[in-house]
Amino acid sequence: MTELAEKRHWIKNFFSETGSTYDEVVNRFTFGIDRLWKKKILSKIPPCEKVLDLACGTGILTFAIKNKYPECEITGVDISEGYLSVAREKALQLATKDLFFIHCPAEDYSSDKYFDVVTTSYLPKYADIPRLMHNVGNMLAPNGRVIFHDFTYPSSKFLQLTFETYFKCAQPIGAFYYPEWKDVLSELPRVIQKSQWISELSTAMNNEGFKNITVESLTLQGAAIVSGEKE
Repeated sequence: MTELAEKRHWIKNFFSETGSTYDEVVNRFTFGIDRLWKKKILSKIPPCEKVLDLACGTGILTFAIKNKYPECEITGVDISEGYLSVAREKALQLATKDLFFIHCPAEDYSSDKYFDVVTTSYLPKYADIPRLMHNVGNMLAPNGRVIFHDFTYPSSKFLQLTFETYFKCAQPIGAFYYPEWKDVLSELPRVIQKSQWISELSTAMNNEGFKNITVESLTLQGAAIVSGEKE
């Protein structure tokens, strides 16, 4: 099994039953900081007409972008049909227009449309980044922008200890209140520790001819945003 196939297998196994509680869990287990991270992503999105939100999940970021730019056409893509069902239900309840959700792995998605901005939150650690960035580059309009966000393993020894202590506490609490999240909370810290997504993404962006590449560390080195523009 290839590395990408293993990552997709992991995602499907561990996230297949968690869509209905995702919004609640991500808010509670980041102590609401996820909302601050989403605001930071939004602050980097300029006025635009078309946005692609990869690994959109239940649509937390997707709907936030739509609220900021109501006239913008947004396409959300995710590998999990369960998460997309939640996102589509939200769209129905809000009667949201020009918002589309597509079931597809992020690396495989392609479109004849050209997007002004491509965003994602929590995808990079699972992705085949070179393949992903090649496809994204082909779908970006001239001077289009990418904004990628994910967890990071701190470089500071003290913050590493904080990271490890947090997950040791979070795992039993999460398994008790949200048993469907037991395996996710058990495996997630190892995935984060193993991932080199920032360096891989920066290299892939350089190889695809992106410019103005920036890396911004967030909240005690617990996450980061990497952004750049198409040449």
